[in-house]
Amino acid sequence: MLKLLISIFIKDKDNIQDNKVRENYGLLAAMVGIISNLFLVGVKITIGLIINSLAVVADGLNNLSDSISSLVSLVSFKISNRPADKDHPFGHGRIEYVAALIVSFLILLVGYEILKQSIGNIINPKPLEFNLLLIGFLILSVFIKVWQMLVNRKVGVMINSEALIATSTDSRNDVLVTSGMITAIIISFIFNINLDGYISLLIGIFILFSGVNIGKGIVSVLMGQSIKKEDADKIKAAVLKYDGILGVHDLISHTYGPTYSMVSLHAEVAEDVSIEVSHELIDKIEREVGEELSIFLVIHMDPVTMNDERLDKLKIVVADVLYNYEAELSAHDFRLVDGHDQINFIFDLELPFGFDEELKPDLEEKLIEEIKKIDSRYNMVVNMEYSFIG
Repeated sequence: MLKLLISIFIKDKDNIQDNKVRENYGLLAAMVGIISNLFLVGVKITIGLIINSLAVVADGLNNLSDSISSLVSLVSFKISNRPADKDHPFGHGRIEYVAALIVSFLILLVGYEILKQSIGNIINPKPLEFNLLLIGFLILSVFIKVWQMLVNRKVGVMINSEALIATSTDSRNDVLVTSGMITAIIISFIFNINLDGYISLLIGIFILFSGVNIGKGIVSVLMGQSIKKEDADKIKAAVLKYDGILGVHDLISHTYGPTYSMVSLHAEVAEDVSIEVSHELIDKIEREVGEELSIFLVIHMDPVTMNDERLDKLKIVVADVLYNYEAELSAHDFRLVDGHDQINFIFDLELPFGFDEELKPDLEEKLIEEIKKIDSRYNMVVNMEYSFIG
């Protein structure tokens, strides 16, 4: 069904890197959500009123919030595709994160209202009326929600949309909630036990937890989430494939929407190569890798000493010490500064977040010990810094 809708409504459907095509995918998923959810709202609220079930009515109201969420997603896709301007030089892509946050707030609001009404229904329960035909309609709604979930998940992953992925998660929750509610209605009928208030209470709690989890994920992105290791490795590999690049470190990424990021990194080049040649290479990498990966790439050029026996031996010593630690440690920017009475051995040490602070003195002591075994005049000057990669 989704393939048919895509073929009908989306031109150039395979070119998802194109902003207009991506927008059309988002609009299609949002319209599917709005139309199908409004249908479910009418069905569930009508059924809930007929059989006197607050749980079913609550589920219908939850679908109403889903319709509003899809509408928010639709608007966000239109805004996010606006071109960059003077006030927003990196575009408007972050509006999709704001949309996903609004979705989480709507989910929380619905969860709170259902919770409040459920408590009243537990205190003053109303008898339920069992209707097999209406139960059949509720089962049909489960299948519609499963389809919604699959549509939003597939399109969300395809175009990397946090808003659609959040909506997909909400649809999955609806499947579980409605299935549990149907089961409870049948149990209530068979055993003459009115569980409606309790089921709606559980639905409200479940919806609240869902809203909190979605909100936490989006807030993390808005606060400046670290780049995933696999994405960082992909960028590093793309830069390292160029002849003349000896190493890459200090990679930092700032996200300006699902499809656009600004990435800065340090690229090591041989110091005996002219600065004009190296600069030309760096410009070429920024342009070509930026286009290839759809990122705004800024590279800082680090000249490194080559064919220095002293420095090469020291690098091996540092690598051996770091290897004995379980954490993923790395060192870079090695250089030697000769003095009259001592030789400064300077380098940067990159630590992963979570590295035990109490191990730092021990690490530094071991490095100094091993370095001075080579030459007692070596004075280690190390800058310990944390990685920006998750």
